[in-house]
Amino acid sequence: METCFLLTGKPRVGKSTAIKRIIQQIGPEYFGGFYTEEIRNSTNRTGFNCITLKGETVCIASVDSESSVRVGRYGVDIDAFENIALKAVNLSLNTKKITVIDEIGFMQMLSAPFETVIHEVISSSKHIILGTICVDSHPSIDKIKELSGIRLYHLSEENREVITERITNDILKFL
Repeated sequence: METCFLLTGKPRVGKSTAIKRIIQQIGPEYFGGFYTEEIRNSTNRTGFNCITLKGETVCIASVDSESSVRVGRYGVDIDAFENIALKAVNLSLNTKKITVIDEIGFMQMLSAPFETVIHEVISSSKHIILGTICVDSHPSIDKIKELSGIRLYHLSEENREVITERITNDILKFL
C-alpha cells in the first residue's frame, strides 16, 4: 500500500508551497516533521533553513558557511540538520498521523542517519509520509524513488493545482 506521497519537480516549481497548502487543507494538527526554506538576500538565494512544523528553525546551508562539506556553493551543516530534522521526524512518527519530510535532496542525503530513517519509514508502510524528493539523479535518492510504498507526483507549473488537490484527496482516504 502506498503511504508515502512524494512530490518531485524542478527547483522553484512550488513543491514546498504545495506541501504547505496540503497541510492547511487537511489540518495542521495531523502533521509533524519539517520543511526546507530558501534564505534570500535582495537578489540571490544564499542558503537554506530547516523549519519544523512546531516552528523551530536552523540554517543548514549557506554560501557564507566555512563548512568543508559543500553542495554546489553552499557549505552544509550536517549536525544542525540532523539535530533538528531527525528529532522532528521521530517526534512526528510517535505523535502525528502524517510526517512531512521536505526535502529528500542532495544536502539531506549527506546525513547517513537521515538516509537510514527515510528507508526505514518508507519501508514500514506504517506511517503516512508527505514529502519532496529531488528530481535530479543521485544514487541514494534514486534508490528511495524505487522503494515500494511510494507514490511519486511530478509537479510542474501547469499541473501544480491539480496535483495538490489529488495528493490532498489521496491522503484523506487514509484518515
